[in-house]
Amino acid sequence: MFANFFQQQLRRTTRHFDLIVYGPVFLPNATQSKISEINYGGKILLPSSALNLLMQYNIPMPMLFKLTNMAVQRVTHCGVLEFSAPEGQAILPLWMMQQLGLDDGDTIRIESATLPKATFAKLKPMSLEFLNITNPKAVLEVELRKYACLTKNDRIPTSYAGQTLEFLVVDLKPANSVCIIECDVNLDFDPPEGYVEQPRQVTPAVTAKPPAPDASAFIGAGQKAGGSGGTGQNATSVFGGAGRRLDGKKKPSSSVSLSDGTGVSTSNAAPVANDLPAIPPVVVNEDYKPGRVSFLRYDYKRVDVLEKELREKEASKAGQPSNVFRGGNRTLRGAR
Repeated sequence: MFANFFQQQLRRTTRHFDLIVYGPVFLPNATQSKISEINYGGKILLPSSALNLLMQYNIPMPMLFKLTNMAVQRVTHCGVLEFSAPEGQAILPLWMMQQLGLDDGDTIRIESATLPKATFAKLKPMSLEFLNITNPKAVLEVELRKYACLTKNDRIPTSYAGQTLEFLVVDLKPANSVCIIECDVNLDFDPPEGYVEQPRQVTPAVTAKPPAPDASAFIGAGQKAGGSGGTGQNATSVFGGAGRRLDGKKKPSSSVSLSDGTGVSTSNAAPVANDLPAIPPVVVNEDYKPGRVSFLRYDYKRVDVLEKELREKEASKAGQPSNVFRGGNRTLRGAR
């Protein structure tokens, strides 16, 4: 009976026929995995007699179909998964029946269609659970293999980590209905439904280096750290010791003599260096905020230049000229 009805409908025209639709749960001997495979895909089941009749009209491969609910004029497109449905019936995914406004036992018009290859597709997630996917494009690349074609304004479901994620087909190119079998598709996403973008706080970039502290700022710190004359003892106690050569020879005495402020010469440069005010270490004071890291670079001078400035300032305060380059003259023939 159903075979004769199906043949009569198909012979009436070479491109479309009417069938009664049911959900996957009405498929005889359907398992839970089979029902999930149909519901989370874009392919339908047709009767076995449909394959022979469709081959007579040289339907191009892959077989694509246009589904139309004639009562409300809703249209979508699909592929075929199997030819195992009961005669006179078509098994459709639940999302496709909701898209077309169909109930079990309604009649649908199925028409063979030829669709262009897709080049671009934009999808909109219908829940915020989409943000938990690490690599959404890779996940959809696997899930979209269960679909043969896409139609604009369809809501297609996918399964991820035991939950259902729905996507609204926002835009397609080069047409409103495209084939996605064996083609390269540029996939894009709209913000998920209910997503509110947080305003970004833009901080101005610091291009100029902040000025270094003045050399006079280190004079008081040096006096507090070592006092008026006790700096040398503290420094020598920390770095005390003697040098030894690898060949066993004694270290030659230094012939360089330095003169302090009173005119007394010495061959050891340590007491003179220890008389200098100690330079405190640089303390980095960063106002850190989450999501913002700034690296400040101060325009500091070299240590030897800074020490020279400190010596000159101390000498000028004491009313004595700088004696860094002061010395005496000698002749080869003796004293004059």
